[in-house]
Amino acid sequence: MIFNIGIDVVEVDRFKDMKRFDEFLKRVFTSCELEYIKQKRYNPETIAGYFAAKEAVAKALSTGVVFCFKDIEIQKGKTGCPMVKLYNRAEALCFDLGIKNIVVSISHQKSVAVAVAIAEK
Repeated sequence: MIFNIGIDVVEVDRFKDMKRFDEFLKRVFTSCELEYIKQKRYNPETIAGYFAAKEAVAKALSTGVVFCFKDIEIQKGKTGCPMVKLYNRAEALCFDLGIKNIVVSISHQKSVAVAVAIAEK
């Protein structure tokens, strides 16, 4: 049963000439996500897509971001599809709400990235 849906759209240019870029990456992304971003040579489309996915997950939880961005991790499944792993407050919130699974889809092009997340009970 669907609990809620979240969607987020991000302009890719926002991640091109960002001041304090390294600080932003370390504050928002987990070490696993940073490794993937590094493998993709810090592609702004990849960064924007992952950021949009985190925002979409937060919206699917009906909270906005009331926990650390690192409490939501975007992983790649065996087929390359994105998957969501939750930690700390985000994981506890899902437990309290009875959410069993969150699916996410990410798409991007040169100017925008979009992600949608569906929280399932």
